[in-house]
Amino acid sequence: VPRAMWIQQPIDYNRHALWGVSHSGRKHKHFYGYAVNRESARDVYSKRRIIAITELQIMEWHDYKHLDWILVRRDDDQIYKFKEGDFKRLRLQDIEDMLLLLVQGNLSNLTVEERLAFNVSLRMFTRSIVIKRRVEDLQLGVESYQKKLNLTKPDTYRPDLRLMRIDELHKFSDGTLNDVRNALDDHLKGIRMQYLPTTIWRRGDKERAAAMIQAIDKMLKTRRIMRSLEKFVGGRL
Repeated sequence: VPRAMWIQQPIDYNRHALWGVSHSGRKHKHFYGYAVNRESARDVYSKRRIIAITELQIMEWHDYKHLDWILVRRDDDQIYKFKEGDFKRLRLQDIEDMLLLLVQGNLSNLTVEERLAFNVSLRMFTRSIVIKRRVEDLQLGVESYQKKLNLTKPDTYRPDLRLMRIDELHKFSDGTLNDVRNALDDHLKGIRMQYLPTTIWRRGDKERAAAMIQAIDKMLKTRRIMRSLEKFVGGRL
């Protein structure tokens, strides 16, 4: 395979296409770029689920509306505040939580104008992360194919000793990951199954297995949320 057919440099994103404003006017692009890059000084990350949108403030310029800040209630019954530019600093679970509140009609406390602005902002951000994830998946697929053709530097360990690695989980289907997870979990719990090896695991083996299970759970959850987000933006873009 000719080496020239592969892209040697990382793909650069057209940020306006990624934001969904590539066909908008110059003022809209400029203002949206300014809005999505305004971040809170405080840390906005939280593992608590978002259960309500309590209030939001709309920022408007030349008839273009974006969210200046958003107040949400999480499942610890505390109020949290962040900006539209903080979306990228939140967990994917937070984005899905807000989308569910929106599509299930649980924002009746907001005005029609506020719901519309929230819908547009959330949809545009969701579209951007779906596009970015698809580009990343494509790049990973190309890298995997290059390895199969021996177009990249070979691994330094013997192929017959190669095991599934955490940094390679993206290469495996949900079904395979679930099978591996279940096998590891059965072994950790001491469940004797015919398909499991009879060797005794040391403490280090158990710690690595637990870390692998945690990584698989995270990968499966991320994929589920991404499928949910893709449905929200209409599947194919």
